Amino acid sequence: MLIRPSHWVVWLPTLWGLGVALPPALPQQDINTINCFDLVDESQWDLVLGLNMTTASLSVVVSGAGPPVITCLNRQTVRYLVSVVGDTTSQPYLLSELHTWEGISGQLVRDPPTFPYLIYGGRYRLQFTHCGQDRNMTDSCREGRDTKTVFSDFVNIQPSVNPWCSPAQFTGNTSLLSLDTPAVKGTTTVFHFSFSPCSTVQPYDTANVTLYSADTREECGQEVTASQSVEIFTNTAGEAAIMYQSPELAGDRYYCLSVTLSHISCRLTTLERPTHCWLESDAVWVPATPIIASILPFCTSHFACAWLYIVVGGSISLILSLVMAITCVRCCERRDRNNSKQRDEVDFPGEVISLAPLTDRRGWAELHKEWESREEKARGKILLLYSPDTKLFKELQEAFKSFLDLACHCDIYDLFDDALFDTIALDPSEWLQEFVNDKDVKIVVMSSIGAYRRQQALAGEMPLNLPDNSLLDGLFTSGLRFISSYPGLATSGRVATARFEMLHLTEEGHKLGPPLSGPDTREFLIPTQLHELFCWVHQLKPLDLMGKPWVNYHLEMQLLQDALKLVRRDRTVMDRSCGGQPNFTDLGNGVTMI
Repeated sequence: MLIRPSHWVVWLPTLWGLGVALPPALPQQDINTINCFDLVDESQWDLVLGLNMTTASLSVVVSGAGPPVITCLNRQTVRYLVSVVGDTTSQPYLLSELHTWEGISGQLVRDPPTFPYLIYGGRYRLQFTHCGQDRNMTDSCREGRDTKTVFSDFVNIQPSVNPWCSPAQFTGNTSLLSLDTPAVKGTTTVFHFSFSPCSTVQPYDTANVTLYSADTREECGQEVTASQSVEIFTNTAGEAAIMYQSPELAGDRYYCLSVTLSHISCRLTTLERPTHCWLESDAVWVPATPIIASILPFCTSHFACAWLYIVVGGSISLILSLVMAITCVRCCERRDRNNSKQRDEVDFPGEVISLAPLTDRRGWAELHKEWESREEKARGKILLLYSPDTKLFKELQEAFKSFLDLACHCDIYDLFDDALFDTIALDPSEWLQEFVNDKDVKIVVMSSIGAYRRQQALAGEMPLNLPDNSLLDGLFTSGLRFISSYPGLATSGRVATARFEMLHLTEEGHKLGPPLSGPDTREFLIPTQLHELFCWVHQLKPLDLMGKPWVNYHLEMQLLQDALKLVRRDRTVMDRSCGGQPNFTDLGNGVTMI
């Protein structure tokens, strides 16, 4: 009996099961009409599915399907579409670009595909689609014409996702993320990133890095300099790490790096993405190498070759001195030979040494008149931050503000200004930002026991137990946090601290700590150093002024000292009750919550 070509799909498995070889004379157009994976016996699917739990991948092991399948694929010239599919639970964890392969049948034998990132638990299987062909022998898999599909058995995969990345309990920011400061070596920069991965780092884990350059730190991230795909590795701490060393870069520019991870958790649209899917480094300045570096490679900077400059400069100076000395001796000998008559001479050109006149120093009274008589004279600006520890201490600040206004010719701004209460309470940070942006504004923070304890509390070093009936208790804390955390403000020379002398609330032990202390932050003692505070605000030098600073402001100084004496006599805040804590019972709203 002659078997029709259309019946080969039914007869081929039977013939191979009986040990009959595939007929070599089968027409090519007939062998191309069958799906070779239809010949796989149900008991052989375990050999075809190459599941590797170590690398969380699934491979197509064509050799496990048996010689009939291999012979069939080698003789065919059609294309196959192989993909990983799941059930309704596991299908959302698959991506077509990662879990789909398409190619000719012979390529399946020579280089079978491997599908990565099977890290989410569930049931998965392989789908083998035989792609039909039209007259022009073009692929018709995408159109779905004349396709024949075979499914393998399901395999059960246990989840290998770390808890913070699992869909059921995604906690995002709890994973460790470390962005190390870029290291500059000559004209190259090394960037380091480390983070807690969602799953074990695999050999196929990569990251796409993009290097940007700019003239300023703020503009970094717009102009692309280089891009590359780098491997992700495991560091000594067991974390996922990325290291990128840039090529030789142009100097005198800022450089920053952005990293995009290729992990499947960063590409699935059905899940919330972890925080480390996109990373960005700080901008780093790469200085230009000196010209001498082209001659001497070890001279990567002027500082590195400082010794060479000293040696060369000293040598040139020595040679020049020798030449000048020899020239002078020769000239003197020639002059002696030409002058037959020797005589004593005194070289005196007749010029009288004159000293330039020193700048006349001004007096304090004359300086004050410039503000009193001239309305266009610019007044100073001071942002005053203080902790209203007691009612009398707050009244002392009002006296101090009055003195700064009248005697120091300054406009004073503070967080407890009743006229600006609505504006300040709405958004204290925005109100403070306006003064930080104004370069003419000086910021004075008063050191006191309340301010000291607030700073300790912000650093988590001191718990506070204060009453709940305090007014405006959060404004000073908000201002202190803003000034302390604003980048570069504490070391800009615009911030200073002040303490009242011989006052228990502002004694030496209550000085504010870093960043509001250090070599770049002045501290003024009130009232002894009020004249230095005046000069600091108006950018003057105390030694350039003569006379008594406050000769015309005795009344203002007396009012300030009287208010200071009242606070010195008030020792209520220092009384101790049971438990060793200060007694705030009778102070009411005079004490603010720290």
